Amino acid sequence: MSLELVNTAAAVGTFLVIATTAIAAVIQLRHMRASNQLQGLLTALARMEDDDFNTWFTVTQERLPVLLNDPTFRRDIDEGRFDRNAPWIKLGNSYDVIGNLIKSGLLPEDTFLDNSCYRIMTAWDTLHDLTAIVRRRAGSTVWENFEYVYIRSKRWVDKHPNGNYPAREKRAHVNDRYLEEDRRLREAVPLEIVQDV
Repeated sequence: MSLELVNTAAAVGTFLVIATTAIAAVIQLRHMRASNQLQGLLTALARMEDDDFNTWFTVTQERLPVLLNDPTFRRDIDEGRFDRNAPWIKLGNSYDVIGNLIKSGLLPEDTFLDNSCYRIMTAWDTLHDLTAIVRRRAGSTVWENFEYVYIRSKRWVDKHPNGNYPAREKRAHVNDRYLEEDRRLREAVPLEIVQDV
């Protein structure tokens, strides 16, 4: 065997070892990225289900619409005088961070929105008037990542109007055993009485 043939074989062998190592590294990086995205997803979902977050959501839905009817409250917001620890501010800031993570590709968008799109849309709708007032002074960058994840949520719902259940998978039978009784009660009791309860 000539020296040229040995050198060529060695070069080809070296190339194959380097190429195999590079392919393995790319595969390992993909697995690491998927693992990091899964960890981020689980952390974000756990955060959205913790007691503080749920309290912020509930208090915002209950109190903010009432407060926004007060011209003094709106003026204070417009002039930048408001409690930055208010539940609605914490809620908006939290969704802004989540929107940034999704926009940056650090959270898997489809998986996250499959789980949380309706909560995001409800939160945005609840905070819409507050956002408009704050943006008078601070501009459209306020909660822009929250806005982004809201728009992405709407697009996800438009794409999946009947949910994201696998088309070929059998559905469970859900029997609404109270349906007829509740219909009869609703028809028998005047609406004003039901609302006072």
